[in-house]
Amino acid sequence: MSEIINGAPESATTVGPVGTHATTIDPAVGKEAGTDGVVSTDGKARGYNRSTISQKLAKINPARTPLDTVLRNISSGTTKSDKYEFYSIISRGIACKVKTASIADNVITIELESGIHHLSKDGDLMVPTYNVSSGTAEATDKESAAMVPLVLHIVDINYVNKTISAVAVNAAPIALPADTVMYRMASAKDQDAAISNDPHATPTKDYNYCQRNIMTVSENAFQALQEKEIEFGMAEFKEQAFLDFRYQAETQTIFGPRTLVDGVADGENFIDPITQKRKLHMRGLLDFNIQNVTIPRNDPDAAINSMMEQMFSVNNGSEERIMLYGAGFATFLANSKLWTKQMDAKSTEVKFGIRWKTIESNFGVLRCIYHPALSLLGPYTDCAIIIDPANIRRVDQIKLHQRNLDLQTAGIRNSKDVLLEESWTLEVVNPSTHGLVRLVDVED
Repeated sequence: MSEIINGAPESATTVGPVGTHATTIDPAVGKEAGTDGVVSTDGKARGYNRSTISQKLAKINPARTPLDTVLRNISSGTTKSDKYEFYSIISRGIACKVKTASIADNVITIELESGIHHLSKDGDLMVPTYNVSSGTAEATDKESAAMVPLVLHIVDINYVNKTISAVAVNAAPIALPADTVMYRMASAKDQDAAISNDPHATPTKDYNYCQRNIMTVSENAFQALQEKEIEFGMAEFKEQAFLDFRYQAETQTIFGPRTLVDGVADGENFIDPITQKRKLHMRGLLDFNIQNVTIPRNDPDAAINSMMEQMFSVNNGSEERIMLYGAGFATFLANSKLWTKQMDAKSTEVKFGIRWKTIESNFGVLRCIYHPALSLLGPYTDCAIIIDPANIRRVDQIKLHQRNLDLQTAGIRNSKDVLLEESWTLEVVNPSTHGLVRLVDVED
């Protein structure tokens, strides 16, 4: 651990005052090492490697803050702006819903409540709640899939009025009632067509703000601790400060708020009424309209299967995702035969220094880890967070870096402090691929 904190091999010793000019001697070669723990061939110290400090920090107890560990290790982006904009929905939807009942005709005019922007002229729509037999479409039980579903072909579309004109392909003209759900299929073009009719839909834009996070390790505070009759070195003191720094980043990543200014979601103009200075807040994962999954705690096996179905179906997420869970949720998992059977099979995998427990189902694979922070946050101990790593990343405005503050020379106080600073934000794409899972009590 001291390799991460001091930036030197564990066998090395540090001499001189803590601060800017602390010197590390590698006992193997007897030469001065740089703050990145690498000994120069000329015996001189090398500067801190800022491009890897974030990964080095992530090696400090990586399982304590697993989401922060993952985000610091997977690909990340950069931005120069305080407000970072991105496309949150990059896939084209497939479902649309009828708003008002239509009238049966050769060309049916259908007003849609939702999904108009997913559609395009010459496209086909499937209506699974109508079964076609001998050219006649009859309604089925809404919970049952039709053997031969009704298919409509769009011949015209009005995005402004949210209406489509469609023809029944495999059945006689039919009137569709309100709330009928239809699903987009392929398109059917005539032989003279040379171009496609692009849908009116564009990716949904979202945004987030870059939040500045800093942490100072004070030599004064360390000296005060040294006056106690407790063996607590500067390395341990730095380690605790770094862990707290990562805890702050971890909780903000999950629970960061959408700031309101005068009742409007703004955030850019949030002003501290005391200092009169602007303070930006980063929106966390739970603020991005991710799935809200509730499962009963009294039937763990059925609940886990239901959770997997809800999280892996009806979205375009990855086959493998990660799950972070609190202590209460861990107890719930332990009561599941499905979970214990796979754990008995030693289904684990090490990634980013974390030993993930693996649970497989017919829907997908979850890499799971107990999350200590959730257990510390009241009712979230009974929760789990499922994340698709392919649809989330951190975007850096100011990359994590370390600066030595010689406050003694500056005449501020008799202390040489270390400042760790970063400014970044969270990008969440395809929110339905992530979810918060909550245990609920269900009466027998």
